[in-house]
Amino acid sequence: MSIKILAILTLLASALSAFSQEKMVKVSSMNYHVLTRSLQLRKPGQPVLVFENGMGMGLGNWNTITDSLASNVPVFLYDRQGVEKSDKVFQLPTPQKIATNLRLLLKELKIEPPYILVGHSMGGVYVRAFAGYYPNDVAGLVFVDPADFTETKADWNQIFREIGVSEKRIDEMLLKRLYTPSKPDSSRYAAWSEGQVLTDLRKTDFAEISSLPVPQVPILFFVGGKLEVPIERRSKDYDHERFFEVKNSFNMLRWRRFIHSSSKGGALIYLSNSGHFVHRDDAAMVIGNIKMMLKALEK
Repeated sequence: MSIKILAILTLLASALSAFSQEKMVKVSSMNYHVLTRSLQLRKPGQPVLVFENGMGMGLGNWNTITDSLASNVPVFLYDRQGVEKSDKVFQLPTPQKIATNLRLLLKELKIEPPYILVGHSMGGVYVRAFAGYYPNDVAGLVFVDPADFTETKADWNQIFREIGVSEKRIDEMLLKRLYTPSKPDSSRYAAWSEGQVLTDLRKTDFAEISSLPVPQVPILFFVGGKLEVPIERRSKDYDHERFFEVKNSFNMLRWRRFIHSSSKGGALIYLSNSGHFVHRDDAAMVIGNIKMMLKALEK
């Protein structure tokens, strides 16, 4: 690489850094760790990418894609309550509470809609909730291997019937998954509480979320197709590889229906060499498709 090119790249990196702000922001008596990029360059009506992290995870988990995206569009990232630098609070982070707090955060920072919401894992559940509570604020939805907010208990049980598990064992596994109490973990309360919220939602077949409207915006799903469970941790009761294959197939069928619930359409992208952290395993694919969504919204 020539000295001239290196100097240009260094200058560009410095310019981007100059338009980044990391700070603590207080809303509803709580301090949230927030990172914004390129907000000063925002054009009138331009969407802002708003990221929701995976269960108990901090905003740094998105660092494989946000640098590149921030060169095209403003970016907002934050840590939910109790995560990393944000204040701890011993309250269950329900979808409505998280959606309310996020909207207050955005208002406090004077980041007006529209937003393209990007959610990974449990963050996908929270993105779906925000989009349902505030559909007029949303310009696009991006789900990165999300926890399945379209799933019912009947759907879950059908996976095991498909792979030959007995009805008795299915009942036992459902009891363990949803109805065996979990002791609160104060040392890891953020992750534990988000897991508890997910369990409670599964008990009701995601009633709170499924009753909310779907905004008529483009929708993207990225699905990781690589089973990452180590052999020693795989189930002894059934073929774990077959379970993963069938579960992904069932999930994608419902997610396709979810995409079709929007008149603006979208895409479901299955990445066979990516695990659950699709945005880290195949950052280029995620970046490229989000940029295409942005481009389409300009028309």
